[in-house]
Amino acid sequence: MNSGSKEQQPDAAAVGKKLRVLVVDDEPAVREVVADTIQFAGHEIVGTAKDGAEAVARAEELRPDVVVMDIKMPGMNGVDAMTAILNAKTAKRVLLISGEYRSLGVTRDEMMRQGAAGFMEKPFNVTELFGLLERWAGDRSVH
Repeated sequence: MNSGSKEQQPDAAAVGKKLRVLVVDDEPAVREVVADTIQFAGHEIVGTAKDGAEAVARAEELRPDVVVMDIKMPGMNGVDAMTAILNAKTAKRVLLISGEYRSLGVTRDEMMRQGAAGFMEKPFNVTELFGLLERWAGDRSVH
């Protein structure tokens, strides 16, 4: 076996259904952890962004399958960026993640009504993230 090969990965990669993912967070360390986790699940990180405005521009440029985005960021927050991305149809799904979303006065139900494909609280559950990605990889349609 090649010593440079990766460990066994979750099922989505094994069946060749790879999602193209844009990761957005204002904290570089969080962007890296989220991106590494998604790559471990067998999906492709097509880019990253540090805030909502950059996320909107990167989604337009990259056309990812999924945007995994923090909510509380300087400038344009994740909910506003999600709305812009979904209205422009530059990504199929947006998964919002946050540990501080309550301080913005937005509820989980509101996020889902506004079009979020999912919401995860930080620190996120890796198993739950893998499950969402696997489900979305099996369903390439727009939600």
